[in-house]
Amino acid sequence: MKSKKASSSPCAPSQSCGILVCASGTGGHLLPALEIARALKRMEPQTNIEFIGSGRPLEATIIDTAGFKRHQISTVGLKRRGVLGALRFMVTLPKAICQVVRIFKECKPKLIIGVGGYVTFIPVSLARLKGIPTWIHEAELKPGMANWVLSHYATKVSLAFSQAKMPAAANTVVTGQPLRDELRAVAMEQRQVLCPSRLLVMGGSQGARALDGVVAELADFIKEQGLEVWHQCRAESVDLLKAAYAAHQVTARVEQFISNMAEAYRFADVVVSRAGAGTVMELGALNIPAVLVPYPFAQGNHQQANAEILAQAGKALIVEEGERFAERLKQALSQILEPSQYAHMRER
Repeated sequence: MKSKKASSSPCAPSQSCGILVCASGTGGHLLPALEIARALKRMEPQTNIEFIGSGRPLEATIIDTAGFKRHQISTVGLKRRGVLGALRFMVTLPKAICQVVRIFKECKPKLIIGVGGYVTFIPVSLARLKGIPTWIHEAELKPGMANWVLSHYATKVSLAFSQAKMPAAANTVVTGQPLRDELRAVAMEQRQVLCPSRLLVMGGSQGARALDGVVAELADFIKEQGLEVWHQCRAESVDLLKAAYAAHQVTARVEQFISNMAEAYRFADVVVSRAGAGTVMELGALNIPAVLVPYPFAQGNHQQANAEILAQAGKALIVEEGERFAERLKQALSQILEPSQYAHMRER
């Protein structure tokens, strides 16, 4: 006999039902969406869970590989796209609405979950009109435009950060950010590192051109510090970085996408990374000292706000892009690599 807790899922225990998870774009949206779907599957294995995306390549890498069915709709975002972007949005809107209506008829969803990004807007809005319960998850400290608007009428809103502010506070709950199962095991491990010697560089799921360039510029310093490197970068930076590391005889692993993040985090003594919400949450949970380089063009400057959470806790340093970027990053790395400072940050 199932417990009352188990029977509180959106489906009756004896029958399957449709849950549609809307997520697209970056790993910051797709990875928590995948973990939410997996958690729901564990709660109620009969539940049929499918995804709605916009067709960006990373969706296939993350969602399709995990074995979930994925639908694609033709929609574009409005942020910083100007008049032409607004016109393109209006042109694609009728088609996208028709696509979502068709998906709803096929799946007969009893719950719509949105995990950020413009691809969530039409499904969650249409679900509201149809009386279908909706749940949106906001991963950032400063909510994105789509979630900000949708929070006014979503059935429930979950927040990764307790400091995040939504306009409709009555329907919000602070849950934290979904942590991948494989990282839970890493978080439980007790690592003793006296002299950090392994550097993990991450530019986010799509890489970061500025990080790739500045780290290549610091290859000589990295060699002097005796660091081994694992670098996740943009596709066009792979050859540049391999050449830079080889020229300075740095032992380095360079990849466009890291599929096994548990292995990468086990490798890392120190991390240099963008400050997406998922990465900040993972670094905080895994207790790895980091230098965070916020993406300067993020909506609402939310990566800066994310980074400040770890910096204020003494678990990270922040280095912004701009003048003397390489010099300031070198100084921050030198500070973290000093054994007493490193030990202090690990204690925090």
